[in-house]
Amino acid sequence: MKIPNPISLHLLTISFKIHKNHFSTAAASTNTNLTTLFNKYFDKTDVYSWNSLIAELARGGDSCESLRAFSWMRKLDIKPNRSTFPCAIKSCSALFDLNSGEQTHQQALVFGFESDLFVSSALIDMYSKCGKLSNARVLFDEIPQRNIVTWTSLITGYVKNDDAHEALMVFKEFLFEKSKGNEVGTSVDSVAMVSVLSACARVSNKAVSEGVHGVAIKVGLDKVMGVENTLLDAYAKCGELSLSRKVFDEMAEKDVVSWNSMIAVYAQNGLSTDAFEVFHGMLKNGGGKYNEVTLSTLLQACAHEGALRVGMCLHDQVLKMGYVNNGNLTVVFDLNNEANAIRRFSSIIAERMFFLYRYSLGP
Repeated sequence: MKIPNPISLHLLTISFKIHKNHFSTAAASTNTNLTTLFNKYFDKTDVYSWNSLIAELARGGDSCESLRAFSWMRKLDIKPNRSTFPCAIKSCSALFDLNSGEQTHQQALVFGFESDLFVSSALIDMYSKCGKLSNARVLFDEIPQRNIVTWTSLITGYVKNDDAHEALMVFKEFLFEKSKGNEVGTSVDSVAMVSVLSACARVSNKAVSEGVHGVAIKVGLDKVMGVENTLLDAYAKCGELSLSRKVFDEMAEKDVVSWNSMIAVYAQNGLSTDAFEVFHGMLKNGGGKYNEVTLSTLLQACAHEGALRVGMCLHDQVLKMGYVNNGNLTVVFDLNNEANAIRRFSSIIAERMFFLYRYSLGP
């Protein structure tokens, strides 16, 4: 790729977008310079240059531009290689663009890269996100030697399409293949474990959750924060609040998700005192870094308890921090009903709704 060191690839991605679009006259001079820069330093005949551009655009969240670059590359008859397709396919996934995904899949097939692990994993993820799990499964079954990314792509696809039982069956299949030595060099990682535990949370079965927890311990992932957070939720969904609390208390480190999850477990089960006890611990030991989710969950706890005064203080904090949404107002209305303070509270709500109206208009 013929790019001098002082010129960043990021600058070339900007110039690419300007080269492909029309801008106002006021910026014409700058745009012309960037277009010249793109034409001068970007080698349009080099597949590695195109790969870098497609990947950079995809990483920057410009999925449409990434696909446009891929399309332009193909119009110039540049032959793609195994590194071209994963980022192009991921851009299709980000856009939930099944049509473009199928076209890209067809090109991967034509050039002989469909069975490449990175390409096939990206295709499985794309079909899963587009709701085509049967296509994803066919691709998965045709891969001769899978890696953990491939397995995780399929498991996550089932979880996100509300088929937790099938996700767990795939994980069971993985463990069976692993025990037979068919998946040599493939080990469960934290991403896979989080996906499997998410499936456990949806199935709400204590024995299944404990079994997966045992696997996490065996492979040394039980102390990874993301795994612990998901495990906490899985046990809670089974109604095993004591096990959730045990996981929480044994965590060496906790982030805001950890604290919020434990508060939510208690709030959703009507244990408001316990929810506020955890919140107190969050303020004392968690650095006090709470967010909208924390406050919304605490408002739910107040609604269960009928704690009008505490709920109003929390709602004031919601407004001060700019966490304004209909969900929070709904909880406050529930709180009003629980506390039987309709007259007094209706005037406060009217004031709040007027504030929200003014807030929506901006300064």
